Amino acid sequence: MLLAILGAGFLFDRQQATDIRRQVDASAATVDDVVDAPPGIWLVELAPDGTRTTTGTPPAVRDAAVAALRVAGTNPEATAPEATVSDAATPNGAAPHRPFTITVEADGRDWPAAGVQREGHTFAAVYDIRLHATQERSLLTAMGVAGVLGVALSALTGWLAGRRAVRPLADALDLQRQFIADASHELRTPLSVISIRAQMLRRHLRAQGRGDLLPEVDQLVDDTKVMSDVVSDLLLSAQLDAGEATREPVNLVHVAEQVGRSLEPYAAEAGVRLSWPESAARRPVVVDGVSSSLRRAVLALVDNAVAHSTSGSSVEVLVSADEEARSAHVDVVDHGAGVDPEDLEVLTRRFARAKADEGAGRRFGLGLALVTQIVRSHGGALEVVETAGGGATFRLVLPLASVDDADLD
Repeated sequence: MLLAILGAGFLFDRQQATDIRRQVDASAATVDDVVDAPPGIWLVELAPDGTRTTTGTPPAVRDAAVAALRVAGTNPEATAPEATVSDAATPNGAAPHRPFTITVEADGRDWPAAGVQREGHTFAAVYDIRLHATQERSLLTAMGVAGVLGVALSALTGWLAGRRAVRPLADALDLQRQFIADASHELRTPLSVISIRAQMLRRHLRAQGRGDLLPEVDQLVDDTKVMSDVVSDLLLSAQLDAGEATREPVNLVHVAEQVGRSLEPYAAEAGVRLSWPESAARRPVVVDGVSSSLRRAVLALVDNAVAHSTSGSSVEVLVSADEEARSAHVDVVDHGAGVDPEDLEVLTRRFARAKADEGAGRRFGLGLALVTQIVRSHGGALEVVETAGGGATFRLVLPLASVDDADLD
């Protein structure tokens, strides 16, 4: 639209300049006095007995035209024909004379003009350039209004078309989120019942000394726990997409301590030393968020770190604050096989697997994808770097909140 307006203005100026030049040349070629001037043209006559002009000619334009005619009279090259006019007879029957271009500068403007010599008299035809400026201003105003209306109409049409095109997709996503939430709610109860019954069966077999069946029952208990975790993650993901959770000040040091104490038995069973900051001995690092979601994110990272650490190694949970950047960091450091930072984008997809030389890649299931979703919903990011000496360090970067310690529970 802008290019069309600029192009139209350029063509208008070119056409107007051609028409104006034609008018002043024709007026100069046919002039024999200054009385009957064509519309929009001023005539100036330089005669031996004085100077005469058309009524209404601005004095500055008259003086500039007279000066230009006198310069042309002393410069033979200035009177060379520079335009060709019609050979039609003039009103008084005389043959037209060939005009020459002169320069008329007055009142800070260049006025299109042409001169002609006839029988000892020199005439100048000067065009009132103000008429062109008025027409150009009117044209540009009209084109500007048309352009604004066109852009507004195009934007409105695009917005309406975009809404109509996106509405089915948005409805489908809403239905998908609702289905995931409903299915997760419905599945949690039967999974809890299955888990309880599996644990009761395990205790019953142990009481009867049926150790030959215990491995299968133990696997059943573990599988039901995994399924429960997946269902919980799906439900949390649907809640994050819907933006249902209420935000509050959250002390990340306290979150890290809760996760550490919760997973300490699991880490000890795997032969991994798990360390975390003690909230009583640390200054709070506070963010604005959902405590349960942030706890789930840290728990998923620590769980993955322990699962991919070798027996005898360690996993550290570190919490820090960058006051200058106004960001809070939660680092989960392991000393296992490590992960390529370039794989982070792939690994944040659900049920992704890291690269491995022999196909036994590091699998992250739904957890890492959920962590990324939680962090992004809090305005942060998930980063991964290689741990010095081997292993991987996953870092949660979250905006630091300006909250006093007294505001925390």
